[in-house]
Amino acid sequence: MVQNCYCGKKFEYEHCCGAIHSGKSAATTAEDLMRTRYSAFVKANIDYILATYASETRPLEERDDILEWTRSVEWLGLEVLSTEKGKVNDSEGWVEFKASFKEDGQKQIMHEKSYFQKENGCWVYVSGEYPKKELEHKLPNRNDPCFCGSGKKFKKCCFNK
Repeated sequence: MVQNCYCGKKFEYEHCCGAIHSGKSAATTAEDLMRTRYSAFVKANIDYILATYASETRPLEERDDILEWTRSVEWLGLEVLSTEKGKVNDSEGWVEFKASFKEDGQKQIMHEKSYFQKENGCWVYVSGEYPKKELEHKLPNRNDPCFCGSGKKFKKCCFNK
């Protein structure tokens, strides 16, 4: 039985995100890049994760922290909620999603609206934020993954800013 790609599309990993991870094809939309980044987190492909950050926001010092975190959680699924711009001919776009995972035996959901732009003709991740209504109801706990997408715990990232 064929298993769908980690990103939720109904293709095998090798013919979906795997083809982009290996460089055989490229992400043509912001949503495609977001989906490949999710699959890279599932696979703990830190090189791809870092390579798809915008040059001005790439967290090079946190490489080991991100890798450790991606390996410490069990990824459960991805749900794309909405997209705004981010098509083939656009230069920027937003993708709102929920990524489910288990950390320390507890199910958690990262709900983020990510901002993407093109850099040298390729889509890159610039930043992410919790949707406003999420912030009104629940700020992350100290040990939750930071909402900025760094892969670090909230207490070691934006909590101090």
